[in-house]
Amino acid sequence: MDLLRKKPVWLNFLDHTGDAGIFVRAPDLKELFARAAWGMFYFITDMDAVRLVDAEYVDLEATDLSALMLRWLSELNYRHVSEHRLFRQFEVIRMDEESLVAVVRGEKLDPARHEIFTEIKAVTFHAMRIERTDRGWEAQIIFDL
Repeated sequence: MDLLRKKPVWLNFLDHTGDAGIFVRAPDLKELFARAAWGMFYFITDMDAVRLVDAEYVDLEATDLSALMLRWLSELNYRHVSEHRLFRQFEVIRMDEESLVAVVRGEKLDPARHEIFTEIKAVTFHAMRIERTDRGWEAQIIFDL
């Protein structure tokens, strides 16, 4: 898998023994969560091949921002693995430090058009970091592959 294909400047990759990770930057918290989801699906497939056919709602609660990020990405990965869904667009409509409501857009996986580069077994708390900086927000997330 060529991780350098059309990679946005706000997304970087982390080398982690036996796993993979992303480092994401965004001007605000909603965009940070949207970009983290995009970065996760960038690992899974060629984002340019995913059409915006369907929209699905996601409504989650958690105890803090790190738990919310874990639930958000885990829910999207669950829908990918169990329902064979691919997502390319992520709009966080409303959120605070303990809840998130979003619309995600994409389509059902079509093996004739979609190449799956890797499957993510789990989103982990290991080395997860979400913090506000003087330039916005940053997150580090590790995936168990």
